[in-house]
Amino acid sequence: MLSVKRKKVSEDITSCIMSDVVMPFYQPIIGIDKTVIGYEALARRWDAKRHAYTGIDFLLLDKNAALHIDIWMLRSIIKDLPRLADQGVGILSINLNPMPYSVTYQNLLQMLLLQAKVLCIKIWFEVLEHTLLDDKQHELIEMLRARGACIVLDDFGTQECNFLRMMVLPYDVIKLDRSLLLQACRSSHSMRMLTSLVEYLQRLGMQVVCEGVETLTHIDVATLLGCDYQQGYAHAMPAPISHWDS
Repeated sequence: MLSVKRKKVSEDITSCIMSDVVMPFYQPIIGIDKTVIGYEALARRWDAKRHAYTGIDFLLLDKNAALHIDIWMLRSIIKDLPRLADQGVGILSINLNPMPYSVTYQNLLQMLLLQAKVLCIKIWFEVLEHTLLDDKQHELIEMLRARGACIVLDDFGTQECNFLRMMVLPYDVIKLDRSLLLQACRSSHSMRMLTSLVEYLQRLGMQVVCEGVETLTHIDVATLLGCDYQQGYAHAMPAPISHWDS
C-alpha cells in the first residue's frame, strides 16, 4: 500500500516539476544577536486545491523523484545566488541528496560551491540523521567539504544512535530537532541536559542550530541553551526570494 502511495506522490511531484511549480523558499537563520545571518532553502510545490505552496514529504518519494526535485532546486538556487549576495547573506543551507551516482547532480553541487565562493556565501549541506550513508556517499560528502562546504547533521535527536553517526562522519554543524527544544521547555532536568549537550558539541568544534523555534518562549529557551543559531516560525516563515528582496 505504501509503495502505491509513494508511486502516486512521485508522479504528482514529477508533474509539478514539468509544470514549473516547484520552487525554493528561504527561511532565515538567526544569529545570537537576533539578526539574519543566512537562509535555509526549502523545496515547495504549488497545491492547486489549496491555492498555495506547500511542503514536500520526501519520505513519500522514490529516489528518482527526490533526485529530480533536488536537481531542479539546485538550478533555481544557483540563479538566486546573486540576489542573496546582494542582501549580504553569509550562509545558505541546503538539503543534500546523497546520490553520488548522478553526474548531473554532482556537477551542480560543485557549480553551486564555486559560484557561492565568488559571492562570499558559505554553503551548508544538510544530511538527515536517519540517512544511511555508504562509502561512495561518504566520498561525496568529503569532496564537498574539501571544496569549502560545511556538513550539517539535520534533525539531531530523532534517532537513537546520534553519537554513533557523529563518530562515523565528522560534522561542522548540528541542527537540534524541535522535539529536544519542546522537552527542554517542559522540565528543568531536560533543560540542564540539553544545555550540557550544546556546550559539549561546541567544545568539539561544532556549531549548534536550534530548530522549531515557534514561540517567544522557544526563543528564550533556545537563547538560554546557548545555541549559536535559531530557526523557526517565531522568527520568520519560509518565503520566495522576492519576499526577502523588499
